[in-house]
Amino acid sequence: MNQDGLEFPATFDQEFVRQDGQRGYFGRNVLKGLVDGMEGFLAEKRRTPGFRSMGPVALGGFLWLDDPELAGCLARFAHTCVVVSKQGRSKRDLEKLGRLQPFADGDNGMLARAFAELTDLDRRENGRAKVVGPGSPMPDDVVIPPLRTIGFRRPPKKDMVPFLHTKIMLLGEMWWHDEDGLGGVADVIGFRPERLWVGSANATERSRYNLEFGMWLDDPQALEAAQTFLVQLMAHSEALDPDSDLFQPELLPVDFDDEAFAEYVAEHGWGDPDA
Repeated sequence: MNQDGLEFPATFDQEFVRQDGQRGYFGRNVLKGLVDGMEGFLAEKRRTPGFRSMGPVALGGFLWLDDPELAGCLARFAHTCVVVSKQGRSKRDLEKLGRLQPFADGDNGMLARAFAELTDLDRRENGRAKVVGPGSPMPDDVVIPPLRTIGFRRPPKKDMVPFLHTKIMLLGEMWWHDEDGLGGVADVIGFRPERLWVGSANATERSRYNLEFGMWLDDPQALEAAQTFLVQLMAHSEALDPDSDLFQPELLPVDFDDEAFAEYVAEHGWGDPDA
């Protein structure tokens, strides 16, 4: 029963099992199905980790997250990143952000180089993309924190602004390898998606009192599409409470100094610098 003493009857509650064995839920406290599935996944990976595993991963995209049980479960994943819609700065909003700051400051963020789409991204320098020249290291140690925001900060008058409204969680495993695609010695890491949660419930404590829907999937096409979407969320995300009210991603593709590279090639006699 919620704080107002109001509750829907249990007749709405349903749990079903798909032909592939994955579970789905209708009714109240659907978020329990999400947390139970995540806890089961963690237990499964403790028993039988994948080849050269770097631990279980959880990637999510929600309107908002404040459910303590879900946040606690996410903190037990080796790597995680959940992107939520950018919040306001009213007194209530700041209190909500403050309660989540310990989770956002956790040490189990996502290694950007696990995804090809993120390998040339680095943090802004003086508001601009980082310039890379000869001898400059490419970003290979960028860690995206466990909790991020995206979009536009909603003004107090609640003017219409677009915002993230998905409710998805993708579970998988990080892996490592000591050879690149050509067989050379290299430090290679990657991500293998295995299970996807889709539904209507926000990652909020209040959603447990609503009538919601949620379902686990392991369809390869759904896993691939969800990964592409969530990687884009991470690529365009910002800190938990960014300064800007506008959509200004914190990570940008590095800017290669073509002139400096041409001079370097010419100086070392490596062919035509204009080629």
